[in-house]
Amino acid sequence: MSGKGQALEVPLPADGVARGYGALRGLSERLGRALAPLARPRVAFLVSLLVYLLRAGISRTPLRHTHAAYFNYLADAFLHGQLSLRLPTEYELDLVHHAGKVYLYWPPFPAVLVMPLVALFGVGVSDVVYTAVFGAITIALTAKLLAALDETGVAPLSAERRAVLVATAAFGSVVLILAPRGEVWYTSQIVGWGCVLAATVAALAVRGRGGYALVGLAFACATATRVSLLFNGLWLAYYLLRRDRREPLRWRLGAAACALAPIAATLLLLGWYDLARFGRPLEMGIPWHNMDARLRADYLRYGYFSVHYLPDNLYFHFVASPLETFYRGMAGGLFWMTPVLLATPYAVWRHRRSLLAWSVALTCALVYPPIGLIMSPGNIYGPRYLLDLLPPLLVLTALGIRRWRLDLLQALLLFSCAVYAFGSALVLALPFT
Repeated sequence: MSGKGQALEVPLPADGVARGYGALRGLSERLGRALAPLARPRVAFLVSLLVYLLRAGISRTPLRHTHAAYFNYLADAFLHGQLSLRLPTEYELDLVHHAGKVYLYWPPFPAVLVMPLVALFGVGVSDVVYTAVFGAITIALTAKLLAALDETGVAPLSAERRAVLVATAAFGSVVLILAPRGEVWYTSQIVGWGCVLAATVAALAVRGRGGYALVGLAFACATATRVSLLFNGLWLAYYLLRRDRREPLRWRLGAAACALAPIAATLLLLGWYDLARFGRPLEMGIPWHNMDARLRADYLRYGYFSVHYLPDNLYFHFVASPLETFYRGMAGGLFWMTPVLLATPYAVWRHRRSLLAWSVALTCALVYPPIGLIMSPGNIYGPRYLLDLLPPLLVLTALGIRRWRLDLLQALLLFSCAVYAFGSALVLALPFT
């Protein structure tokens, strides 16, 4: 009991708000310190690899090869000097049957990449494990990319903000769904976006003609994985030409040749590869592939690419809830599933007088049409085809969030991680995804 003259102290509402704000600020600071090591590529690689392998370990094919490890079989064919598959596969969806032989319509670089593994362990080598490793490498490259953007002054960010973006790419984007999964469709995408990241890092971090050669080599590998990824080179070409504009013309022409030569050689090799298999240099085997029966009617009427598919694809890539199904799989709007990417339109507006920002935005605009016109939006939880857009989107996001509050960025990160953790559990639970 209080004394006769003692007043009862009641905390003012403002005091409670101040204490709550202080607690949130303290939580944000602790989270920032916990995440900060992810800004370092080695830490980003190890943490993401651990998470991907743990997730893969509870899948329906835990750490074993999947039924659609087609790149293993193509690697085996290459090792035995042939272009058609030498051994029968466990599964036939999307394989190409032509003239009594079986082929893949996907470009072959991922198979070339795993040839040493297949030579050592055979076609039973786990595509789940090596795809998880490739996925972790892409997260390390994401950390390196953001560090390079900071060091070059293109998009300066603190380590805490870079760590948020690294964590978003690793655990708050469709990479979390694809990297632990294996299977030819998802291995191809992980390898492809990793090649684009490598090219971007080389352009920003390596000076001289050697840097141009590395950019060209990385884009050659990207092109030999997913041909449309070559459009990601637009803004990098502008950046390199602007950065080295004071170099002598002869030097610049030589540097450009160093970048373009491996890409041109790869395009010629891909043309030969298709010619040797199907008799035409631009024929990938799509007309003969064993497509999902639910896609066949649209394919016969509209073809593989058509503006007919664009409205649905736009909806499922940018608007839809991931609980909505399309054909056999899932979908989901990019910007609400990974909301930190909303910084991209803000970056274009904020840097509207910057030709570099507009070149990155134009790159996104050129990368999307092959995605938007294809006959399926991706058939899995999240807009997986938009992974092809993620490298330039990350650059724009880094440009856009420099002055955003760190606690806001952390809240967006936690939301996207929750969305994709739910999706990862959903993919695990539903047999048709």
